[in-house]
Amino acid sequence: MASALITGGELSAYVDTDGPNGWCGLRQLRHAASSTEWLLSPALTLEHYIGVPPNAPEYIQYEPCYSPRVLRDIRPDGCTLSYRPTSCAETTCNITYTVTPPHAVDVAIHATTSRRSWPLGSLALFFATIVRAPVYTGVTLRGYDNARHPKASPWLHFNGHAEIPGRVVHPSGLPNPGLGRPQPAPPTYYYADSSVRFDEPFFFGTVADLSYAVLFPASQRQYVRFVVNPLAPAFGGPAWDFFSVIPSPQAGQQYKLAMRILLKPLLGADDILGAHRAYVRGVLGAEWH
Repeated sequence: MASALITGGELSAYVDTDGPNGWCGLRQLRHAASSTEWLLSPALTLEHYIGVPPNAPEYIQYEPCYSPRVLRDIRPDGCTLSYRPTSCAETTCNITYTVTPPHAVDVAIHATTSRRSWPLGSLALFFATIVRAPVYTGVTLRGYDNARHPKASPWLHFNGHAEIPGRVVHPSGLPNPGLGRPQPAPPTYYYADSSVRFDEPFFFGTVADLSYAVLFPASQRQYVRFVVNPLAPAFGGPAWDFFSVIPSPQAGQQYKLAMRILLKPLLGADDILGAHRAYVRGVLGAEWH
């Protein structure tokens, strides 16, 4: 197994090529100011390529976990984890992590597929983060549940339950935001659309004295979906996940996604909002294209 320790500012983490059950991401992501052991899985594990029908003979449910992986471009503050293609989604994915002091890891993803048939109309990359917290723990976002009320707070807590129950949070104002799916759809949590909508593309959760946030550029808003599973049975804690959708993927075309992972001492929602807006101002048009 290849492994790289990346550090910068107050953060450190390991990136491995062969984690338990193929789960590879930011293992032991830690902040120097906290002793909290807050992760049950590597943060930001690439868990699924969603888009090949489950009844297809080549279907692999946890395909990235079975993909051959290598580490490249290892340096003190970052590295690239490369997923090689397998026979289902036929997708190559390069994930570059760069620690940005004092509290952030910037992530750049480059994905290319050689598959030509996408009968469900899209390819989605699904990332999982499972935390050591009570099952009722959820994430906080700016949005609303089912209907916008003028006097309501712009902040909403979501733990997988909503007026219309489900696990997936979609961007507001987007018609038909759900994934294309086989009929009947399998009882899979990334097909369980809730009535919650987000306005700005970020969310955060808290564990003890830490805030963990996932921030996206404004140009990614229409493509990202947030997913909260109150209990990931194999790990025993909540899952704060997301996926990003590539509509009508074309064979041979490279698709790009940027995001920032923030881990810092808990200072409240407005602190995360300020961090997201600063990030958005500093990002130049990262998008699927």
